[in-house]
Formats: sequence, C-alpha cells, structure tokens
Amino acid sequence: MYRAVIIDDEKWVVKSLLATIKGQLYFEIIGEAYDGISGLSLIKEQQPDLAFVDIQIPGMGGLELLKAAQMEELPTVFIVISGHAEFAYAQKAMLYNAIGYCLKPFSRSELLDAMEKACRLIETKKAETVQKSEELPASTAPLQVGNKMVNKMLTYLHENYQKDLSIQNLADLCNINQNYASQLFSQEVGEPFSTYLTNLRIQQSMELLKTTDLPVAQISVVVGYKDYFYFAKVFKRTIGITPTAYRNDT
Repeated sequence: MYRAVIIDDEKWVVKSLLATIKGQLYFEIIGEAYDGISGLSLIKEQQPDLAFVDIQIPGMGGLELLKAAQMEELPTVFIVISGHAEFAYAQKAMLYNAIGYCLKPFSRSELLDAMEKACRLIETKKAETVQKSEELPASTAPLQVGNKMVNKMLTYLHENYQKDLSIQNLADLCNINQNYASQLFSQEVGEPFSTYLTNLRIQQSMELLKTTDLPVAQISVVVGYKDYFYFAKVFKRTIGITPTAYRNDT
C-alpha cells in the first residue's frame, strides 16, 4: 500500500471520506489536517504518496497549497475534493498536478477510480526513477591513498553511495572492527566517513542538477536520500543554496 493524507477543515468530511474508501487496497491513510498551513506541513513531514485536499480550507486554500507543493517540487500527487462542481476550480487544480477532482457527497466509484489512477502514476514515477538511475553515469573516480584497505573502502563507496551505508559496511568489507575502520578512514582520507559520503552524494546531485531534467525529489533518491527534505537541508548546508536555486543558477 502507498501512503496518503486527508486535508479538510470539516471533520465529518474526513470521516465520510474514510468510510467511503474503507476496504480499498491502494492507500493507507497516515494523517489528517484541518487547514492549509497544517496540511502543507503534514505533507512535508510525512511525505505521503497521495494527498486528498479540499479546495476551500482556512489558512491556505487548497489551490494555494497545491501551488506551493509544486513550487517546492514535492513528489506527492493530489486528489482535490470539493463541494463545488466548477470547471474553473478543476482546471486550475490540474495545472498544479492534481490527478482527480472528486465532489461531495462522495461517490465510492469516483474516489476509487481517482485512487487507482494515482496509484498507476506513482508506480510509473517510481519505475522511471529506477530506470533513469540505472542509466546515469558512475560517480567520479575515488581518490587514491597509500593504504590498500582504504582504497578498497573508497572504491566501494563510489560504487554504492546510493545505498544506505554506514562505517560498519566498510568494516565488514575489510574484515576489521568498526572503530578501527573509522579511525583508519579518517586518518588516510583526512575526513570522517560520514563527511566523505555526504560530500560524494552532494557532488553527484550537483552534476545531475546540471546535466539532467530529473525532478529534485527524484535526484534525492538517486543519490541516496530517501527523505527529500533532509536532502534539501544537507544540500543547502553544504553548498549554501537550495538544489532548485543551484539548478536555476547553472
């Protein structure tokens, strides 16, 4: 199951939506919010695959929320829910990456159709990310040091930086204990393992931002960050600007 949240200022609407989609096998509802500002924060924190968003919510309207999410290149897809069958609302929602526009009172078949469409889109996006990551060039060649064991570690890092790595992986690679691996790496390379890995990932993300049209959220996954917002934070801390600003400047 993929993950979804509901953003609507009326709790009875949230309950009605939950009751209508009960038993479906596409999405697990992991959170609720009752105004636009809280809703956007919820999306940033939980990174759901899908969000149901009401058009008319306080603090930040539904369309404004969708626009903010698009500007920040959030990977979440949206199904708009509304009590108004207005073409203008639906048209604007589609401009901001909404893939469905469902009216209240809810129709189970309408909701399930929209959720199935969202599910197919998410699966396609994930498959494209995997395919594109496999087609990308390898990272830059690792530096060479005097210690053969550390050279082995560096080669491994450059070939596997996209994975969830720790110093224990390098210790196991060389059949040594973790503390010795950490000490040896820092001594030979001149910086801790974690710093080297972060810099390697950020350097590769910079190259992808310059040479590909991959969305920033997909680049974060390609270089080893499952959490897009953490990637953006690390990128800005390291480079001084956000990934999007870096792409726009290059």
